Amino acid sequence: MGELKLDKSKDKIESMFDEIAPSYDKLNHLFTLNVDIRWRKEIVKYIKNNKISSSNILDIATGTGDLAIMMTKTSAKKIVGLDLSAGMLDIGKQKIAAKNLSDKIEMIQADSENIPYPDNHFDAITVSFGIRNFETLEKGLAEIY
Repeated sequence: MGELKLDKSKDKIESMFDEIAPSYDKLNHLFTLNVDIRWRKEIVKYIKNNKISSSNILDIATGTGDLAIMMTKTSAKKIVGLDLSAGMLDIGKQKIAAKNLSDKIEMIQADSENIPYPDNHFDAITVSFGIRNFETLEKGLAEIY
């Protein structure tokens, strides 16, 4: 049997996540047995415990914004959630509005391999699970760096 090759074009990734956006959170919690929640808490704890200057945080591949929302427990003044999928961002915006966090968290649709901010704009950059969907891993990591 041949090896499965996934089409990682940005349009396909965006379309796929737009399609699954309404059920993404439930499926993610189910498939990871809620470990995804613990991982996010660990990221927040790491930033807080290591006293990372975090006035501005960028959460790449933010999806529905769970990590961006949790980052409000840090000293961050501004958090930007960046994602390729408008569908995921729409759900994230609803969650952020429901928690009255719209003044602290901004959700933007953009490509993680071409971040629309100048170098050194952010004090911390996070990526929870989205790194698996980078079309060109090296380019995405270089852009983060």
